[in-house]
Amino acid sequence: MSLLKKQKRKGFSLLEILLVLAIAAALVVGAFIVYPKVQSGERAQREAQKIATIAAGVKSLYAAVAYYTDVSTASVVHAHVFPDDMLPDATSTQPVNAWKGAVTIAPSNEGPSGVTGSSFTITYPNVPATDCTRLVSQIAVNYYIVRVGSTVVKPSNGLLDPASLGVACQAGGNSNTLNIVSY
Repeated sequence: MSLLKKQKRKGFSLLEILLVLAIAAALVVGAFIVYPKVQSGERAQREAQKIATIAAGVKSLYAAVAYYTDVSTASVVHAHVFPDDMLPDATSTQPVNAWKGAVTIAPSNEGPSGVTGSSFTITYPNVPATDCTRLVSQIAVNYYIVRVGSTVVKPSNGLLDPASLGVACQAGGNSNTLNIVSY
């Protein structure tokens, strides 16, 4: 009997090994669930900052002019308003967003006065549903009207409608187009 008591246990039991494997598997599964959400949130935040930079740049560029009637993507690119990482190369005149959608700027008549050129529209295509709700939620408060596809999710006289935003973003799948009206 004393010989058995003196023997030291070496190694791990099967139960201990299974417990360690179960914990490791739970951590790996958790990482696969959490990482895409974190990445999507960061991407949406970066794009929201880019949209704000574009809108501020257009407003600054046209500060001395009463209307945005001649605003265009080309004029804004030539004025170096777009962030550099939105232009594929130094000679490019077509900015693209993080999802490779061609971003455009155009005059609009949807501003408060209703006159063409009283506002401008930033069109942001190819936004996936996973990023759409986050991105629109971050930018909507700063703009006059925001659409996802043809659905107005933030009207000129109101607040962002989260229910219609979710439905519109899911309906567009991985290729939502945001139309952002600023004045």
